[in-house]
Amino acid sequence: MLKLAVVVVCFSLCGAGTFIVSTPQDEKSQQKTNVMPIKNHKIVRPVWICA
Repeated sequence: MLKLAVVVVCFSLCGAGTFIVSTPQDEKSQQKTNVMPIKNHKIVRPVWICA
């Protein structure tokens, strides 16, 4: 009986989770960041470490 109760609780939690995820969210609620790409003109040369 306890196993059945645990299974029912797990299925109800999974169902509630899928319902919450499937609800549409406003795009305005997404936070915008002020990130700009930086171009690095320096040439990076590999460093070989020999032991």
